[in-house]
Amino acid sequence: MKQKIGFIGLGVMGSNMCRRLLQSGRFDLMVYDIDRAKVDELAGLGARPASSLQQLTSENLVIASSLPDPPVVRSVYLGPDGVIHHVREGTVIMDLSTVDADTSREIAARFEEKGAKYVDTPVSGGKYDALEGKLTLIVGAKPEELADQMPVLNTLGSSVHFAGSRGAGSIVKLVNNVMSMGNLLVAAEAFVLGVKAGVDAGTLFNILQHCGGRSHRLIKRFPNILRGDFEPKFTVNLAEKDLSLALDMAGKLKVPMLMASVCRDFFMMTARSGRGAMDATAVIQLLEELVGVEVRGEPKVEVKI
Repeated sequence: MKQKIGFIGLGVMGSNMCRRLLQSGRFDLMVYDIDRAKVDELAGLGARPASSLQQLTSENLVIASSLPDPPVVRSVYLGPDGVIHHVREGTVIMDLSTVDADTSREIAARFEEKGAKYVDTPVSGGKYDALEGKLTLIVGAKPEELADQMPVLNTLGSSVHFAGSRGAGSIVKLVNNVMSMGNLLVAAEAFVLGVKAGVDAGTLFNILQHCGGRSHRLIKRFPNILRGDFEPKFTVNLAEKDLSLALDMAGKLKVPMLMASVCRDFFMMTARSGRGAMDATAVIQLLEELVGVEVRGEPKVEVKI
């Protein structure tokens, strides 16, 4: 018998994760989103459509969600018609959204009072990773707490890591995104410098992928930059949001984060320039305009990450 699971939030990541679950053939999937067209699209692929959060919650003891930000997560779970009002005892919720640890812990505590389990389970990876089941999942729990949900986690991700306690998954994810976006911005600056100084962008990439300055961002994202492809996989707006969440956490803990602050402000400027819905790599366009060059060329990817 297929395992029943309800999924809330059918944006780029959520819809691809649902496609992955359906393609596996292992799950009886019910989906909900405020955009009915997205629900109908997944229903056409075999998912059961939910007309409300109440229906999805009442018919599934395992729930997953992929939502854009803390206010939406709070609304879906704790709002006037939120999941909290319909949840059954024994329900397990895996929230794949990127939010702050305080939000994760608050929601988890509220569901614990109802005899249900809410676990922050943010993911690292892009929309194609979601579709192919190659995400990294960061779980704010101990392994034994989600033993029965491992088939779901292993279908969505090629790598599942347990951070130990509620909120810890959210913390690790924000730390990762500070590193990731900072890496992207520094590499963008460096490439603009190299091109302005007279080296072809393709040549830069083809050499630097073998050097000590290489990174996941360089190998995975810069080929798209060089081809002029800024189709959104992880948007500028989301990068700004995640960096802001990390800086809010740092402020509460009195941890100085000078580089992260500069990085967040640069993504903010990029968003305000009209590029918020573009891929995060569009930060390089602002630098290109300032300097008067374009980082374009023919990449030959030889290093695999």
